[in-house]
Amino acid sequence: MKKFKAILSGDPMIPGTLFEGAINKHLKDFVSDYVVGDWESDWTSLQNRRLLVEQQGPEIEEVPSVCLEHGLDAALLAGLFVPVSSKLMDSMPNLRIVGLSRAGKENINLAEATKRGILAFNVMGRNAEAVSDFAVGLILAESRNIAKAHYSIKNNGWQKEFSNVSFVPQLKGKKIGIVGFGYIGQLVAKKLSGWDLEVLVYDAFIPEEQIKAAGCTPVDKETLFKESDFISIHLRLLDATKHFVDKLHLEMMKSTAYIINTARSGLIDSDALYDVLKNKKIAGAGLDVFETEPLGENSPWLELDNVTLTTHIAGTTTEVLTGSPYLLMEDIERFLRGQKAKFILNPEVLNQEGFKKWLEEVKA
Repeated sequence: MKKFKAILSGDPMIPGTLFEGAINKHLKDFVSDYVVGDWESDWTSLQNRRLLVEQQGPEIEEVPSVCLEHGLDAALLAGLFVPVSSKLMDSMPNLRIVGLSRAGKENINLAEATKRGILAFNVMGRNAEAVSDFAVGLILAESRNIAKAHYSIKNNGWQKEFSNVSFVPQLKGKKIGIVGFGYIGQLVAKKLSGWDLEVLVYDAFIPEEQIKAAGCTPVDKETLFKESDFISIHLRLLDATKHFVDKLHLEMMKSTAYIINTARSGLIDSDALYDVLKNKKIAGAGLDVFETEPLGENSPWLELDNVTLTTHIAGTTTEVLTGSPYLLMEDIERFLRGQKAKFILNPEVLNQEGFKKWLEEVKA
């Protein structure tokens, strides 16, 4: 067996020491040595940089110093938001495996990694419980004015009537529309199943039988927007899903309906959403994601009285942050031991001769 070197690149959300613990538990039989370094150490800077990378891709970032200084002979790179660009790959010519401790893949140039024979891993579903919890929480917080009442008390008020004073809803008997029935969407449906309501689902890629088996009703997109009392968005942001929720569909919604977005801001046409909220064409919105983060002091969202705004924290729990490096390293170990891995992003690399040769040496 030929052991290899690893680079562990942390940040304020998941520091390198957590990756160190995970690699010592799962890959000590494969890794000869490793170097730990955080590519960003400031929390605020991380939020700004990660948002830009998610919007524009990893090529906008410079190569982290730990990769420049120690990556020449390293075969594995693991991190959370570390930008895995073509420039980084140039600096690590022996790189064979990249592991991202997150469900997203925006911070890796996946096409370039595949071209160079670099196998990429992520951790799908790592924050599904957290995000689904939060989505249900936003439904209640916005429709029942929980956050707004708290804000009133903290500012020496005792407000009891809000923008939805004439139609404050109970959940019983309502229709909840779930857009996207992947792991998170399914968990939202499961967690709402005890509220005695109907769950409508739109997902073009999930068989109707699977939706029905979950106790939900499959519907087309227009029906979901017209009939739902609450709509929760759980899609991935792709070219095909950008502005999936547009002006047309927002104007189909009931005047008493709410929309919740804990996924990606680009899934909804923000200008159109602002317009329907400002003109009270829908009851309200719960938003955890925005095109610009953090919101500026002059952000138009701050003018609205029918939104609940949170700071992109839906997927952030202690369990998610501390556990995901271990899920990642466990899957890489599973792969290196010849077992079926769960989280490979570009399996076509497995058929490339250069990668197969490296893998034979590592497993020998």
